[in-house]
Amino acid sequence: MAFKIVFTVFVSLSIFACASKETQYPRSDEVPGTYTNEYSVDVIDGETGDVMGTRLVRDTIFIRPEGDGFEVSNRKWLQNDYDGNGWVDSMQGEIEPMKTYKAEYNLKTGLLRPLEENSRPPLFLEDEKIYWSEVRALEYSKVSSF
Repeated sequence: MAFKIVFTVFVSLSIFACASKETQYPRSDEVPGTYTNEYSVDVIDGETGDVMGTRLVRDTIFIRPEGDGFEVSNRKWLQNDYDGNGWVDSMQGEIEPMKTYKAEYNLKTGLLRPLEENSRPPLFLEDEKIYWSEVRALEYSKVSSF
C-alpha cells in the first residue's frame, strides 16, 4: 500500500516538473512603468591604481505610453561610498544614460523594438522584468507602473 502511495506521488511530481512553463509576456497596458537595475563597481584611482572605494549605480528605464507605441527613456544615479556626496545624477559623470527613443511592442515575442531601426538594442519583457534583447543581458525589475 505504501508503495502505491509513494509511486503515485512520484509520478504526479514527475509530470508536474516536466510540464513546460508557459511564457507570459505582458499585455500592452502592462508594459509602461519604471524598471531598475542596481550594481556596484570598484572605483580605481587613475594615478596609483589602488581601489578608492565602491560606486553604486542605479540604472532606471522609464517606459511611457505614447500614441500607439511607447517612449523609452533612461536615467542613472551614482553613489560613491568614499566621497559623502550621496546620490548624484550621472548626467554629470562618465556613465551616461541612453537617449530617449520611440518604440513599438510585440505581444507575441515580448520585444520592445525601437522605431528607428538599429538605433538601440531592443528590450525584451517577461515576468515583470526587462532584459537587453533576448540574450537576457542586464536584468531590470519593475518597481512601479504608470
